[in-house]
Amino acid sequence: MKRPTALILAGVAAAAVLALSRPPAAAAATDRLPDLGMARLRDLSIDTTTRPGRRLLRFTTIIVNIGAGPFETIGRRSSTDTTQMTVAQRIRTSAGTSREVSTPAVMFWAGDGHAHWHVRDVEAYRLIRLDNGRRVGTGAKHGFCYFDNTAYRLGLAGAPSAPVYGGCGRAGDLRVTTGLSVGWGDTYPAGIAFQWIDITGLNSGRYRLRAIADPANWFAETSNANNSTWVDLKLTGSAVRVVAYGPDA
Repeated sequence: MKRPTALILAGVAAAAVLALSRPPAAAAATDRLPDLGMARLRDLSIDTTTRPGRRLLRFTTIIVNIGAGPFETIGRRSSTDTTQMTVAQRIRTSAGTSREVSTPAVMFWAGDGHAHWHVRDVEAYRLIRLDNGRRVGTGAKHGFCYFDNTAYRLGLAGAPSAPVYGGCGRAGDLRVTTGLSVGWGDTYPAGIAFQWIDITGLNSGRYRLRAIADPANWFAETSNANNSTWVDLKLTGSAVRVVAYGPDA
């Protein structure tokens, strides 16, 4: 039997009212990933006093986070008998939740005269000859302790006005959290221990110094395409002259 038109219309209207009264479906939470980069290199010089008889190319680097969320790493070990910590990355979401993701990275204690934990090789420095593209030097520093010590781009959405992360733990710690907030960076000044490339024996000429954040791509971030910067320079004896700068993060 056919249903009366009036009843059909009434049913349609009731369904429309019910649909309007329901709350909208919640949007799926999205990851707020960091985006690591290197600020422009500066303070280049040749040091001939730290290691007599050697020529050391010194420079200042700043690793920065210009992403949508913090770059946070958590080191853990089961006891103080273990000399290294495994490292997990904590990823925040738009819903205010977070999760941890294991990484191949490790933390180790000191090793460069500093009493704190370091993440191994989270930065890399390479020197390349411009005439043939051959790598002729790598950074002496392999351990990095990063935290909010340089206000870099605080106009970014989500950037805190004051540091959130500070320090890199103590000798007896079983858990250490390090990180970079959105818009913040960590500076390694040119004069710090092992912040150099040994250029002893290199001929005078033009070279490119490149600094790379997360060179092994251990950590989740929005883009790996902007992780490095460079500076072209001319080496002559104990003098260094900058010829051109690469991109700022």
